[in-house]
Amino acid sequence: MVGIATGALLVLTAVTVVLAAVIIFGRAARRIGDARRARLAAPARRALLALAAGDDEQANFTTLARLEPGVWRAVEPTAVALLGKVRGEARAVLVSVFEERGSGERALRQTRRAGAVRRARAAEVLGNLRRRDAVPTLVALLADPDPDVRAVTARALGRIADPTAVPALLASLVGPRPVPPQAVADAVLRIGADGRDALVGALDHPAELVRVTAVEVLGLVGAITAAGRVIEVLSGDASPAVRARAAVTLGRLGTRQSLGPLLTAVEPTQPPALRAAAARALGDLGAVAAAPALGTLLADPDHDVAHAAAYALLRMGDAGRAALARAAHAAPAGSDPPVETATARAGAYAREALAVAELEARRRVGAAAAAAVR
Repeated sequence: MVGIATGALLVLTAVTVVLAAVIIFGRAARRIGDARRARLAAPARRALLALAAGDDEQANFTTLARLEPGVWRAVEPTAVALLGKVRGEARAVLVSVFEERGSGERALRQTRRAGAVRRARAAEVLGNLRRRDAVPTLVALLADPDPDVRAVTARALGRIADPTAVPALLASLVGPRPVPPQAVADAVLRIGADGRDALVGALDHPAELVRVTAVEVLGLVGAITAAGRVIEVLSGDASPAVRARAAVTLGRLGTRQSLGPLLTAVEPTQPPALRAAAARALGDLGAVAAAPALGTLLADPDHDVAHAAAYALLRMGDAGRAALARAAHAAPAGSDPPVETATARAGAYAREALAVAELEARRRVGAAAAAAVR
């Protein structure tokens, strides 16, 4: 038995030594390979940086287009990242390098290959090259089994900025393989006003998340011509979350026709979250006619509603500050009795908003004085 145990121990020791040697030599080989690739890629990286700086585009194009395949593979990740940063003629030359080397066609093929990393890199290349002919391929990739591939694909479609991709991007928010809402919103936002019709159409989508995203982006892209449709959503959507987001969007769009619907949305019969959002939107709208309604909301028992109303009044200039001052003077701090009343609540919120405004004004004065001294 002792002999068997000793033999097993020797075998285990030998296996451990071999594994350690494999790990050590493997790491050493990787370091050597990385160093070799770095040496090979150094001239090409210099050409890339010179190209990004706008220096001698034709000479740098020739250098990069004639690189050996192994050198190009080493420098390609840097070139892909650079594509997303450079602009103008330098970008056009760099795109020409990629096309000359067949990178776009190769990326199209790799979107169908095994390996999530390979597919994600392919989507990134196609997005940075802004290959519109790749949109159908990338739309299909929005349903990829790998979540990282789906997110990278959404960003790629945003860079290409083809409005035909907007319905697919919005639809990818729901289902068994959803794309993160932030990735979709960013992509659709990059597509911009050209995607307006698809965004308006998505306001009728059965999924709440799709409607929330669509109405949010309409505000961010400044789709003023969609204000009427957003008002309909504010008034009639079944989801309080969608209605609240519609209120925010109307504040951003800033159209006069939004005033009446937003005033309706702050009425006591509406959900508190909607009323708070509508109060903030009225502040964004800056309509002096809303000051009396917001002044009334200062006494609202819901904290978010009263707080939103106070800061909305601040943004209305003299009329808003006058309403805050009246509420503050109606119930001075520390007045008796200490029992909370509607007047006391309104006064507290008004004083808080005015104090914050005063601190901000002092901060600006101090910053200006410090800048003048420098």
